[in-house]
Amino acid sequence: MKSLMHVLGSRGDTETRWDPQDAGSVSRAREVFEGYRQEGYLTFSVSEPGAEADHVRDFDPAAHEIIVTRPLRGG
Repeated sequence: MKSLMHVLGSRGDTETRWDPQDAGSVSRAREVFEGYRQEGYLTFSVSEPGAEADHVRDFDPAAHEIIVTRPLRGG
C-alpha cells in the first residue's frame, strides 16, 4: 500500500507518495515533510481511510495520508 502526502498551497495541491516498505521512498517523503515543517507549515496525519486527521509534528511512514497546509493568519 502506498501512502500519500498532500501539500495544500496557494498554487494548488502537490502530492508526494511513498511506500512504507521502501526505505528510499520513505526517506524522500520524510525530507519533504521536514522541509515544510521548517517553513512553518502545519501537518496532519490520517491513520487509515475515513479516519479523523490528527495534528502531528513528526513524520510517520506508516500513515495512510499526511496533509500539509500553511497556518491561517488573522488580520
